[in-house]
Amino acid sequence: MHMISCSGYMPPEYINNGFISEKFDVFSLGVIIIKMMAGNTGHVSCFEMSPKEFIELVSKTWKEKMQAVSGYSSHEIYILQVRRCIEIALRCICKDRKERPNIEKIVHELEELEVETNKIALPFDRSKDLILKRSCATNDVAVEPAFELRFLFEPRKEVSCCLQLTNKTDGFLAFNIKVNKNKYRAQPSIGTMPPCSKCYVIVTLRPQGAAPPNMQCHDMLLVQSISISEQ
Repeated sequence: MHMISCSGYMPPEYINNGFISEKFDVFSLGVIIIKMMAGNTGHVSCFEMSPKEFIELVSKTWKEKMQAVSGYSSHEIYILQVRRCIEIALRCICKDRKERPNIEKIVHELEELEVETNKIALPFDRSKDLILKRSCATNDVAVEPAFELRFLFEPRKEVSCCLQLTNKTDGFLAFNIKVNKNKYRAQPSIGTMPPCSKCYVIVTLRPQGAAPPNMQCHDMLLVQSISISEQ
């Protein structure tokens, strides 16, 4: 695998010859992932060392941050996710576009990673997961996670998790997320979704002085939706 220093998010075949293919976006995706994992300045290191060295460097940095901030016993799961994402990203920025994976391959690998991490997560301590139950008042929207949201609780700090909404219909939908606004914040809390599309909602638990008993809260998050015209 041969990587090359890039100009922004553009692959070398476009810079040198103006050639555009479906692997153009794959290259750009690789750069984005690397910047997310290594930072706007740290990503330059991937062109100054071997892929193995870069993966180890980024993994070590993330591990140190997680151990220092959260002390969460399942941080190894997140390190596995970091390593796998970096491995995918490095293949995405190969000089030879034929060596870059296609989008279908990337999605498949990420789905396999999710299955793998879910299996690993089962034995781990969940003592710091604060659980929020959720309900969906519609059959037109699929919601993930399906039954509850888990927050990595830290006293007096905001913590967030992601909610994925999927419009299962062939029409436009408007959605509304209802939470206890004194305790939670949903962004966006309202919006519209085109047919068969996805939307991601960040649910944030406002700073709490202490965790509830057994890390279980009886709050409810409600997802509502209604069909609307395209106009």
